[in-house]
Amino acid sequence: MENPRNLDVLSKAPQFANKTIVFEVVDAHGCNSGHKVGDTFHFDGAGNLLTKKSPDKVCIYALNAASNLIFAAGELIMADVDPNDMRFNRTGCFDVGVKCSG
Repeated sequence: MENPRNLDVLSKAPQFANKTIVFEVVDAHGCNSGHKVGDTFHFDGAGNLLTKKSPDKVCIYALNAASNLIFAAGELIMADVDPNDMRFNRTGCFDVGVKCSG
């Protein structure tokens, strides 16, 4: 608690309570989990997957791809910047599938 950054993070915690982070699939080919264009993955402001608002099956590689952007969204929220203004707001699964020689 002696670190001012910790106090700052704690003071901004309520800002995360009403936030939802949504990822939308914009391209998909032969996904093993069946993800397709338009599917959405919902996370609360703390980065927890909201399973009732997400597909029944969620690919671990999709979650991995989302993690850095969830962290970046949190940093923007703490800096009082709208995370929707994030410049680099796309990510991708590294499992490129059979079609791309994966």
